[in-house]
Amino acid sequence: MKKISVIIVLMALLAAPACNRFLDVQPTNKVSAEAIVSTPAGIQAFLANLYYRMPIEGFDFTVESHPCPDQGYADGFHFNDGAPNNSGRYSWVLTDDCMGSELCEIPGGNCFEYWGTAFATLHDVNSFNALIPTFESVDDDTKKELQGQVWFIRGQLYLAMARRYGGLPIIETVEDYKGDPAKLRIPRSTEVETWDYVIDCFDKASKMLSEVDNGFHTMATKWTALAYKSRAALHAASLAKYWDRAEFSSSYDAVSKKLVGGFTEEDQTRWYQACLDASEDLIKNGGFSLYMPNPSSPEEATENYIHLFQRPEDALCESIFVRGFNKKGRKYGTNQDVWGQPAQTGGAWPHPGRMNPTLAFVENFESYDNPGHSTFLSTYVGDNGDHDGYKASRVYHKFADPLEMFVGMDARLSAITILPFSEWRNTTIVIQAGVIDMNGEIHNNVTGDMAAQYKGWDGEIHYQFGAPNNKFFSGFSRNLGNNTRTGFGFKKYMNPDFVSSGSVWNESTTDWIDIRLAEIMLNYAEAQVESGLGDAGFAEQCLNATRRRAGHTVDIPLTLENLRRERRAELGMENARNWDLVRWRMYHEIFDRYRHTALEPILDLRDGRFFFVRAYVQYTNGLIFEKKLYYRGIPGTTQNGLIKNPEQ
Repeated sequence: MKKISVIIVLMALLAAPACNRFLDVQPTNKVSAEAIVSTPAGIQAFLANLYYRMPIEGFDFTVESHPCPDQGYADGFHFNDGAPNNSGRYSWVLTDDCMGSELCEIPGGNCFEYWGTAFATLHDVNSFNALIPTFESVDDDTKKELQGQVWFIRGQLYLAMARRYGGLPIIETVEDYKGDPAKLRIPRSTEVETWDYVIDCFDKASKMLSEVDNGFHTMATKWTALAYKSRAALHAASLAKYWDRAEFSSSYDAVSKKLVGGFTEEDQTRWYQACLDASEDLIKNGGFSLYMPNPSSPEEATENYIHLFQRPEDALCESIFVRGFNKKGRKYGTNQDVWGQPAQTGGAWPHPGRMNPTLAFVENFESYDNPGHSTFLSTYVGDNGDHDGYKASRVYHKFADPLEMFVGMDARLSAITILPFSEWRNTTIVIQAGVIDMNGEIHNNVTGDMAAQYKGWDGEIHYQFGAPNNKFFSGFSRNLGNNTRTGFGFKKYMNPDFVSSGSVWNESTTDWIDIRLAEIMLNYAEAQVESGLGDAGFAEQCLNATRRRAGHTVDIPLTLENLRRERRAELGMENARNWDLVRWRMYHEIFDRYRHTALEPILDLRDGRFFFVRAYVQYTNGLIFEKKLYYRGIPGTTQNGLIKNPEQ
């Protein structure tokens, strides 16, 4: 591993122009870096700035990147500076779990970049670390704690970069330029060395940090570091195991030099064991517990799970690290409540309904009467699972209440998604794709006229989308981006009391839980079933504990299929799915002309009952994930001399 002392000039080559660089104080002859950290308050201010700049993929993250100097944000992070219109473009809308009503793409181009800002932040982290021994205003124990924070933030920076780029230049110090041009070009370490470094950063942090924090879980502790060690080690182990599912030719220098790939079975075993060790220590000794782990009914389980994300501050028993948003406005709040809001409750905000869970996500959930299996929502007699839309020849299952279709399904489904005609904010959310008129003709989101009127069995006037205009319905209008296109709305994290002014950005203040105990328990279970190491009985207990919290009373065996289904359900819309598909090397297999799926509620005006139609989301094309996107392109290779990634 290349741990190299480097120069400030190198950072200009590795990094794009930096935003809000804390040490770029002007004029420099009046305020020095040493002066800034000469008091405990200055030290805390510096550290707080580094925390703000950590790459947390929360509500202020978008899959798109923008230039830093003129926009105030870069590489997709900190998208709450000024007036960003990211339209709910969080990473989950690019997976098979969810889609954006406006965005239905694969994360290509400059999406998910994190290079320039990372090295700019790393420069300040290393500068801060160099100053710690000189701090006269704090004692040795505090200095050790600060060094632990440095290792934790380094781990975060390198974890975010390693997941995107593979092998990286390992940089720990900053030195003055001595006129040696060779110092300007720091080679990449191998991908194996880089992942070892990421895991080691968190391991070192865990040995230096306190076991207790500020009470809000917004500062790292020993347990926080172990949690991210668990996440990083599992990601690395999965890459080692599944690399050959999307293998690149050795004709690329990055491959032949092992800057990407180059994994061995020993790497895989070592990293799975690291995940198991970190996870077990945290689960057994960290003092955390699942929030409301034993509900008395599925209904109670739904309310508990909703509360966990609507009020994270009430669930600190489970939340390990939280990104706090406690104030409205630029750099403080976010826009998450406006993008997820269904059209009917969007209020003054003009752009609701942008995040649409898919039928594929919904059917991933178990039913209580069929534990250990995904649920197939049969729509007609002899349903074979095709998504080919309405066929008049079929005998459809009909329901007086559309919610009957989802009776008996996992409590988390209705906690994460808004189901058709369910209640949200004292409003029945009308999600209807069409009607069958009294003559048996269909008028739906393909053929119908939104304003057309149809008399029904009851003698009343009805509309194809359930109401005369989009103020009173929330689904399927092909003319508006404010309606769900899949048949399901978004609920997770949503604040039922949120009211937008309609004129100010970043008014949401719900905290983001970046990592929690449920993930660590599922990490342990996955590492055990994938490797055969660890305690199989304990791993199965971890798997079933999250299911029990969801109202399940029958345990299921620990298999890879069961684990992956449970992980998708428990961590849905928490940015886990994107990185799971990356590390399992499944993205390109699923997204091979992939089309998102919808469940369309249709009202039969002849009898007043609903039926459902399985369909591909209208006006979408097949999506392809190119294998090269597993590794993002490294910018500025002509200047910094770094070897390009495959197919860059």
